[in-house]
Amino acid sequence: MGEKYLGQFISKRREFMHLTQEDLAREVGVSKSAIAKWETNRGIPDRENLGKLSEVINVPLAEMYRIIDSGPGNIHPTNISSELNITAEVIRALESYGYKVIPKDGGETT
Repeated sequence: MGEKYLGQFISKRREFMHLTQEDLAREVGVSKSAIAKWETNRGIPDRENLGKLSEVINVPLAEMYRIIDSGPGNIHPTNISSELNITAEVIRALESYGYKVIPKDGGETT
């Protein structure tokens, strides 16, 4: 089930990083068509490529596997450092996937 969400996640993360499919392909060491295939849910990266992809898009490999295993509604960012400065743009991207972002102080996001 979560495979379809991985494609959306890769696409949004790539766009957030201002990378083209070609840029991402070059960084990961695969073809542009492989990136397009992953983003359109016609396949998922093998273990080696998933590892490379997680490094390039700066997302922990464990999070990538959670997306594959669970889909967006069941992902809990348990291993994301609380020291990260998450911008409003990142919050909007997360919320577009159905996440509810709660600030460390427990208040609402702006």
